[in-house]
Amino acid sequence: MSSAVVHSVHIYDEHSSLIKRLCGIVVSGLQIGDSVLTVATQEHRDQLIRELTDAGVNIRQHAREGRFTMVDAKATLRAFMVRGRPDALLFRESVGKLLEDARKSARSKDAGLTVFGEMVAVLWEEGKKEPALELEKLWNDALSTRTFHLHCAYPRSSFDGDTKGPGLAEVCQAHSHVLDSTDSWIGTRAA
Repeated sequence: MSSAVVHSVHIYDEHSSLIKRLCGIVVSGLQIGDSVLTVATQEHRDQLIRELTDAGVNIRQHAREGRFTMVDAKATLRAFMVRGRPDALLFRESVGKLLEDARKSARSKDAGLTVFGEMVAVLWEEGKKEPALELEKLWNDALSTRTFHLHCAYPRSSFDGDTKGPGLAEVCQAHSHVLDSTDSWIGTRAA
């Protein structure tokens, strides 16, 4: 990945920490004219809408303009998972279309796009660690062909006490920036 690519991961303890950070990401993206695509669980989409509304963001207006799009993480996964693993071609077709559709409405001079994706955490929490890391690789491949900012998040509890297979180190290695639950940068991987 080039140094300009941002693929961050937030390892969070409390859902409120995730939602607070995600609200900041969305607000920042919208303020600079980017389009924002959020691929999250129903629970986190609902919490984010409440947080954005409380922050005074006119979500409906941004959604009508096509600059704010939310889709379900589990439904999106079903579009490209084959026999429990992400299929690269189906990922490029389904997620690629989401990325292109979202980017079309950007107002920034570079037609910027900010993405939050929670599909990897869904897989990880289901015990599908290898497929989650394969999906991280597909995201990194997408970043190498399209310019956008990608933010992921995993609950720290997903890594507690599990010593079988890949773990937190492999997740961190798949990202350019790592943010811990105190909202502090704890690492930047060399490109």
